[in-house]
Amino acid sequence: MGCDYCDIVDRNSRAQILYEDDTTLVVVKDLVLIPGQITILPRQHFTILELVPDEIVRKCSVLASKVSQAVFDSLEPQGTNILVHNGLGGGQKVPHFAIEIIPRREGDGLNLQWPPKEVTEEELEMVVQQLEPEVKKLGDLTQIKPEEPQQKKKEETKSEVKEQKENYLTKSLRRIP
Repeated sequence: MGCDYCDIVDRNSRAQILYEDDTTLVVVKDLVLIPGQITILPRQHFTILELVPDEIVRKCSVLASKVSQAVFDSLEPQGTNILVHNGLGGGQKVPHFAIEIIPRREGDGLNLQWPPKEVTEEELEMVVQQLEPEVKKLGDLTQIKPEEPQQKKKEETKSEVKEQKENYLTKSLRRIP
């Protein structure tokens, strides 16, 4: 049995490709939770997040941020859910890493709310004891640095910055339910 996302990469699917480059695709699938849902996936087949090389995870994350902004600007939802279904226990249906961007509106009927469960002191301590040695094996996590922002091609004037802030505030008001 093949991979549905590899079929998209190979163009053997009804999904519409919005963007593609040598490592990633941004697609609108024909089977979604909410119209306007966007899927970001690597071209190469990686079943779960932990198998994806860091540079591709970074690229998918940046694409998720930029595509989410495009969803806000074009579809004008009140919010988005950005999800990674990771493994069978995480609800993953297609064994290929992907990031889903789901536009949301109050009353859209999609329930992605999980009530928090308070853990006991013993449960908390047990989880920390089990995780701490594994996290230490990861090495010096302070060495993970964000990429340096690219130099602006032109200096922004104070009026341009003010205009951008006003546009952002105006757009954000549409998101309030």
